[in-house]
Amino acid sequence: MADAVLVLLLLAALGATALLAVRALRHWYGERAGRVYELPVDHRGTLLRAGASGVAALFAATVAVPLVHDAAAGPVRTRAVAAREPDVMPSPPARTPEPAPPPPELRVLGHPAGGTLQELRDGTRVWLPRHYTTPSASGVAYPVVIVHTSSAGSSAASGLYSAFAGQANRGRANSFLLVAPPRCAADSAAVLTEVAARYRTLTARTAHGVIGIGSQAPCAVREALSHPDRYAAAVGISGDYPAMTRPTGRYPSLLLASTTAQAGQRASAVRLRTSLRPTGDQVRLLDGVPRAKDLPAQVAAYLTEKLDGPARTPTASLTPTPGSPFAPTVTATPTGTSTATPTGTTHTAPTKPPRAPHSASAPTSRAPAAHTPAPARKPATAPVSTSAPVSTSAPVTAPRPAPAPTSTARRTPPTPPRTPSPRAHTSTMPSHPHVTP
Repeated sequence: MADAVLVLLLLAALGATALLAVRALRHWYGERAGRVYELPVDHRGTLLRAGASGVAALFAATVAVPLVHDAAAGPVRTRAVAAREPDVMPSPPARTPEPAPPPPELRVLGHPAGGTLQELRDGTRVWLPRHYTTPSASGVAYPVVIVHTSSAGSSAASGLYSAFAGQANRGRANSFLLVAPPRCAADSAAVLTEVAARYRTLTARTAHGVIGIGSQAPCAVREALSHPDRYAAAVGISGDYPAMTRPTGRYPSLLLASTTAQAGQRASAVRLRTSLRPTGDQVRLLDGVPRAKDLPAQVAAYLTEKLDGPARTPTASLTPTPGSPFAPTVTATPTGTSTATPTGTTHTAPTKPPRAPHSASAPTSRAPAAHTPAPARKPATAPVSTSAPVSTSAPVTAPRPAPAPTSTARRTPPTPPRTPSPRAHTSTMPSHPHVTP
């Protein structure tokens, strides 16, 4: 295609060169013929036509050079190709596409409300409280709360993190691990198992709760009613609940929260409470909060009342705090050997002489971890006189053991103050919301 265009340009340039040359020659003849009649001679026209003809000839030469070069090189290239024997190139083997690298096991998304938000490989997001990564909390296990929202990164989830962190900082609620699965239909048992394998969590039922916000509130309540052995408390926030079948046995404690402006949600919560026929405070209604952003703070206080709080586990890397529920206990066994229990190592004393029972003031079940009972005193023996003969007919009186102390206060170190019970908060909910028992 390019060669054809060059040929057309060359022909046009040659034609223009010839035409201008002829016109320049004719103009020159005309000026020459006027000399006979003594007319003035003007050669400018001849010069202009001759110059234009030269420009056209130069353009034709420029176009002809590549055409001549291609024509001269064409036969040589053809002969070289013809002389070379065709080589059969083997086709390269088909490469198997490399699989995409798997997503990381765990990645940090940010630090909302001073905590740490992480995402697991399956999309589950875990929010860790602020004190979780501190050295002082390296041996502390935390309760777990499953959170169901329309989206794990929604503003409702962010508000929940801020409310829980604020209540914990003010001392009005315990610290919880908030776990948001990617969807409500996910297997909650598998989620709890995965979280327990990666984080320091309490695995008892009394340390597990579930929350549903908005359209996911019915899913959270239904999950709690279907698995009473998995959760101890459930919360529905601003939800519209359909009719649900009342469980046959005892179900977890429920809190159905709504604002004063959400009349439809409150009416749905009342219908659900009536259909469940609760006993005592098994189902509570929270409808006296004017703003929706204040509901998560009340939820944190409710879960503090219903669930176990953070505690040191028996497998903690640090030494248990004396007086904590996981400190070792002291018991006596007839064999006089040391036995180990899940809560620590039990030290026992030899049972040669009988000992007086402990007084009411001495600790019996939760002894400090560093306490080791003093060895029992040997029975006092009567001095034997070598001068007086011993009568073999008289009965031999067995030596009496030394009197045991009535109180072990002097032989045992003072009992340190016990850590607060995980259920230290009986009810931290403010008084201004209206709570229907």
